[in-house]
Order: sequence, then structure tokens, then C-alpha cells
Amino acid sequence: MSQKVISYADLSFINSALRAIKADMHEVNIEIGSINTKHDHLKNDLLSLMNSFNDFVESDIKHKSLQLAETRQGNLKQDLQIKFGYYAEVRRMATGILQGVDTGIVGDDTLRYTTEEVMIKAPNYWLAPALVVLASWIRDDKNTSEKALNESLKRDDYKTTLFFMLIMRRLGRNDACLQWMNRYFLHQNPHNLAREFIVILEAITTGVFQPASHQLMITNVKSWIDQLTQTDNYIDKQKDQWTNFFKTKGSHSSSQYPLLEEFATNWNDLKASVKQARSHEALDKHFKKILETTTDYSKATKIQLDEILSLLVTNFDDEELPLQNEVRLNQLIIQKEGDKKAAQALMNNEKHIFDEKVDFLQMLTNAAFDPELSGATKVTQALAVSISQPWIVEAHDTFTADYRNNVEENVELTIDGFKTSTTDGTDETEQLQKHDKYWAEFLENELKKLGSPTVLIFVGAIISLLSLAIFKFGVIGIIGGLIGGLIIFNSINNHRKAKKKTIENVTERKTKSKEVLRGCIAETVDYRKEFALEDAKAEVLRQTLQSITPEDFSSTSRDTRNILQTS
Repeated sequence: MSQKVISYADLSFINSALRAIKADMHEVNIEIGSINTKHDHLKNDLLSLMNSFNDFVESDIKHKSLQLAETRQGNLKQDLQIKFGYYAEVRRMATGILQGVDTGIVGDDTLRYTTEEVMIKAPNYWLAPALVVLASWIRDDKNTSEKALNESLKRDDYKTTLFFMLIMRRLGRNDACLQWMNRYFLHQNPHNLAREFIVILEAITTGVFQPASHQLMITNVKSWIDQLTQTDNYIDKQKDQWTNFFKTKGSHSSSQYPLLEEFATNWNDLKASVKQARSHEALDKHFKKILETTTDYSKATKIQLDEILSLLVTNFDDEELPLQNEVRLNQLIIQKEGDKKAAQALMNNEKHIFDEKVDFLQMLTNAAFDPELSGATKVTQALAVSISQPWIVEAHDTFTADYRNNVEENVELTIDGFKTSTTDGTDETEQLQKHDKYWAEFLENELKKLGSPTVLIFVGAIISLLSLAIFKFGVIGIIGGLIGGLIIFNSINNHRKAKKKTIENVTERKTKSKEVLRGCIAETVDYRKEFALEDAKAEVLRQTLQSITPEDFSSTSRDTRNILQTS
């Protein structure tokens, strides 16, 4: 008795101690929670302080950059004024002289005085002697004109050539214009053409220049193509671009094959194949539309030529560009309130059209893809397509062969666990038989999972027999016998219900699966028919492309039907 009391007393002490420890731990947890809260507050305060400090540093940097940009801009403008201040006056004078020449209201003496003064005040600027040439030519001073022309060519041969080619066209001096054009073509490098060349090509194409310029262009273009096509890299590059272009023209309706989209495991590949096959009709319309253009673009081209001329006489000279770029950058820094990164990003985007260089084949591809973006019109687009026809055909052949080689041979289906594949949907009977076999095996396996009620029946029988054997037909024996019988009855009944439910469930799934399978087979038939139909249009497009020749190109501005045909 005493041992039980001691044991009870000892346990009470331990329980009391545990409760005390638990209370202490609760207090500790509260303290830890309080510390965590304070830590979070401190962390947020430090983060806020750090952000404020970073904002301060960034603001200070911007402020200093702004002050420095304002100081530098003033100094740079002063340097520009000292070194190139007269260049701006020359450019303004050039514009006035051109307008005076157009109207014929400026006197010879005025032109002579102003242009000779320009020569003295702008000793290195190509435009100064070019204006002297123009003034001397107007007053028929051949000696001065030749001397000034030599000086202008020595200072900048390319700009001088382009300037006088455009001036002669503007004044209708066709023979002189043709000579300058010949010199202009000699300046061109087919590996590295300025973007303004596409406008010149456009002008020749649409008949803005004299007819004799056609033959000159033909000779140079054919020579360039021969030169560039000697290296496979140039042609392969254009073929790749055209192949990618063809891939963008296909279309796909996601609602056309909804069952295949849901149950075909390789649907993405199937979709890609039919999408590419659908591109031929759209491409055929695209190329025919290009070649059937009849709009007169000559007026727009003349405006572009005058814009090039205007840029030549108003743009900054190469000597000025480094200082002008620095002035512009500091101007943008001021505009962006000291944000140098944003200013530099804007500066990088301000690339002038003359700085964009491409090879001749790339220029043709650009004009064929997007004439407006490349600075051309639909007329030049048609010419570009005509010239590019050989590698466009090859690119189309490559494109067609690629998707044909990669087309899926089978449609892989997975429908509620049933996996199968069909080539074209003509094997519906075989597929349905395979489907029935799958679900028969599936049902058999599901029924096996239910197990047998034999064990419970055996247990019920044992209980009944033992109860009756031990207690005879007394109350307890009868109750035991009834319990055993109830176990047997319930086990058999439950098994029958489970079996019935499984059969019903599997039968329902099989019915739905069969409907889906038939639908997928029907869509597969339609898919293969559509693919074959769209794929057959590849030959129609190929005939259209093969029929394109440079002689098919035309424009209503002048008779340019034989623009690339030697005369």
C-alpha cells in the first residue's frame, strides 16, 4: 500500500514539473515570437533605409550627370561653332541655291559671289566646291567648273557623285546624269550597299531616270549577282530566310479537329504538318498579287530622290559627326534628367538610314519581304522577287521537302487508357475490334481486383457451426448461427453489388471511349484528305514561281516591262 502511494506521489511531482516546464516553454515561445516580430520590423526598416539610400545615390548621380551634361553641351557647341560653324551656313546656302536654280530667279553674279565666299570659309567641306560647280555651270564657266569639280571629288567622291547625279536628273540633263550614274555604280560594293541605293534602284525601275539607265543597271546587277552567287553562303542565307518566310504563311483552325487535338498524343506534330501544307495557297496569292501591281509610284520615288538630295546638303559632314554625336548624347541626358542609360538607349536607336549596310542579295530579300520597311514600293518588290526567283524556287522546294519528310505517318491515340495508332483512318473495323478486346481485358482485371467472398463465407460458416455445436439449439447457439448466416449473406450480396457496379462503370467508359475512337478515326480521314489536298497545291505554287521572269515585271509609270532584259 505504501509503495502505491509513493509511486503516485512521485508521478504527481513529475507531472507538476512537466506542467511548469510547459508553462516556461510557452513564455519562451511568446518571447521568441516577440523577437521575431521585432526582427521583421527591423528588417523592414533596414530595407526601407537601404532603398532610400539607393534612391539618394541614384538621384545624386543623375543630378551630377545632368550638371556635367549641361556643362559639356555648352562646351561642345562652342567647339562646333569654332570648328564647323560655317558648315551650317553652307548647308543653308546650298538649299537656297537649289531653290534658286529651280526657279531661275537668282542672278549669276549673286551665285558666283556667294559660292566663292563659301570656298574660302569652308576649306575642307565637299559641298562648298560642289556649289561652285553648280554656279559655274549655270553661267557657263567651264574652267572654274572643272577645277571646282575636281576639288569636290577630292574631298568626297561618293557624296559629290550622288549629288550631281540627282541634280542632273532634276534639271533634265540626261547625258550628264547617265555619266554620273555610271560613276555612282562604280562606287557601289555589292557586299556592302547603303540603304539609299534601294531608292535609286526604285527610280530606275519606275522610269524616273532616263531609259538608258536601265541597261546600265542591268549590267551592274547581273555582275553583282554573279559575284555574290560564287559563294554559297550568300545564297544559302537568302534561301534560309525565304524558307522561314514560307513557314509563317500557314494557318491552322484549332476547332477543325477537336478530338484529335485532345486525344492524339502527337497532335502538335500533326498540326505543324497541315499548317505548313496550307501555306501554298496563301503564298500563291501573295506572289501573284506582287506581280500584278499596276500602281504608278514614280511621283513618290521622285520625292524620295529629292529627300536624298536634301539630306546630302543638310546633314552633318563626317568631320562634324563625332562632336555632333556628343552634343546629341548630352542633350538626351538633359532630356532624361541625368539618366545616362536611358539617354544612351535612345542614342542607340537613332541610327540614320545611310548607316545601314547590307549586301545586294539581302537588299533584294528585304524589298521582297517588306518593301515599305526597306524604303521601296510594290514595284521594286516585284523586281526583287523576279531577280530572286531562282533561290525562291529552291527555298520552296526545301520547305516542301522538309515538312513532307517530317509528316507523321501515324496518328497516335490515347483514349481513357486505350492506346492505338492509325495511319489514315481506313482501319476502323480493326480498331474497334482492338478496342473491344482492350475493354474486355480491362473488365476482367477490374473484376479480379474485387477478390472473392470465399473467406467471409468460410468465417460465417465456422461461426454458425461452432455456435450450434457448442450451444446446440439454445438461444446462444441460434444467435450464433444467425450471425454466421448474416455474414455469409452480406459477403455474397456485397460482392454481387460491387461486381454489378464495376461492370456498369466499365461498360459506360467503353461506350464513351468507342464514340471518341470513331470520332478520332473520322477526323483522321478528314485530316489526311485535307493534307493531301493542300499539299497538292505546292505544285501550283511552284509553277507560279517558275513562271516568274524579270520580263514579267511592269509598272504604269513608264514602259519597264523589259527592265532586266538586255536591249
